[in-house]
Amino acid sequence: MKVALTLTLALAALCGVCRAQDEVDDPLLLMQQRLDAQEEELRLLRERLERQDLPLRTPLVDDDDVCVPASLRRVPLVAEEPFEPACDQTGEEPSDRTLDFYVDYDSGFVIRPFAPHRHPFELQVNGWIQFRHHAFARDVDSWTDNAGITRPVRNRNAFDIERGRLIFSGFAIDERLTYFLHLDGDTDDGHAVDFFDYWWSWQFGERFKLQMGKRKVPAGRQWLLTGRRTRFAERPMANDFFRPDRTLGIFGVGQIGETGHYEVMLGNGYRTANLPNSATDNHFTFAATNYFDPLGDYGGQIVDFDHSSAPLVRVGHSFVYSPQAADTNGSLLPEADFVRLADGTRLTQPGALAPGAMVTAFDVVLYGLDAAVKYNGWSLNAEVFLRWIDQLEGTGPLPVRDLFQRGWYAEGGYFLIPQKLDVNLRYSLVSGRYGNAAEYAAGVNWYPLAQPTMKVSFDVTSLDGSPLQHTPGDILAGDDGTLFRTQFQAEF
Repeated sequence: MKVALTLTLALAALCGVCRAQDEVDDPLLLMQQRLDAQEEELRLLRERLERQDLPLRTPLVDDDDVCVPASLRRVPLVAEEPFEPACDQTGEEPSDRTLDFYVDYDSGFVIRPFAPHRHPFELQVNGWIQFRHHAFARDVDSWTDNAGITRPVRNRNAFDIERGRLIFSGFAIDERLTYFLHLDGDTDDGHAVDFFDYWWSWQFGERFKLQMGKRKVPAGRQWLLTGRRTRFAERPMANDFFRPDRTLGIFGVGQIGETGHYEVMLGNGYRTANLPNSATDNHFTFAATNYFDPLGDYGGQIVDFDHSSAPLVRVGHSFVYSPQAADTNGSLLPEADFVRLADGTRLTQPGALAPGAMVTAFDVVLYGLDAAVKYNGWSLNAEVFLRWIDQLEGTGPLPVRDLFQRGWYAEGGYFLIPQKLDVNLRYSLVSGRYGNAAEYAAGVNWYPLAQPTMKVSFDVTSLDGSPLQHTPGDILAGDDGTLFRTQFQAEF
């Protein structure tokens, strides 16, 4: 009996070992064990995420009158970092920490905080480049200015980078303190980098902010429009003749009602973009501009890219007062070397108004009226400029004490293919005591991606004299002939 029991136990033990060995070699059992381990790991990760107490989605609003679907919300991410304890440390891992900032693309490359009130810093980077070919075929060989100097008019044919821009913007220290830094490089300036605009801005409530730094003098609607959104490769000739430039100063920007906008400025000058204080006088320039959109937000495009289903209108006006004075020795300061007569002669050039006399001081008053409308693919915009040059002083007798110059432009277009292809026409005029000049232009824009971020432009401009020296627009003083421009533009 004892022998039989011993044999039975031995056989049972042997069978158990065999079954255990079979279980180890069974692939299905191994897979089940791995799945169980993964399920346990997922359970631990879910518990870890729940401890963050941050919902991934906003809850669904269940109300009789309101139904807001769930939407994605950005949340801080748990950072997993390699951890190697030192010899004198325990092997416990440090507690989890969250990332305070994230990187994304939102109309530009951005670095943003998850919680702006706790981490008040944001950076957005934008850029755009205009690659252009321009050719000018002259109708005259030379032109003679009002001082009696004859200069040649040249044929031109060249490629160039007109605007290579890089923009840094955002807020720092406090959400209300924003910054803007605008860099530019182009062929006209030897591809050197220029600090175009840079300022700090403090937001006083929702309807007003104060900017301190360098930016455009606020006068002229198309001058304030970014060069990416012009109807042609460049702004109208009349706009570039009358417009101011950039300056250093204090700028107020605010809203009037629902669709009104205004800007005011107290700055160094009318055109003092890159001049040191030693090259400017001791007078400030005052400027202001204002517009209303009575039928709703007109937007940042003067063309009807979005094919408006209802008419949109913008009306506005601008004003600048800028006194220009000589230094204490009566010498001309570079700040005043910008005004031209309507034939292209510099006002401060010796002999411009009278033989042997040079203008050394004057006051400039500029007033402009503008209007724009777009609807169903059609668009039209126009602007009138009135400029008074008063209190003329010089090194000798002058035949006049004041000058009055006027000009205007009108341009319009239509999208033959919505958001793809539009055609445009323009007329521009500058008139004054010493001459007249006119511009006639036709052009086409193609948007390959049906987005304004990429555009190919071609335009033809007939110049009946030119009163301005404007290398960005490929128009020089005295030009009389035909200008061709082809441009590729892309932005991010």
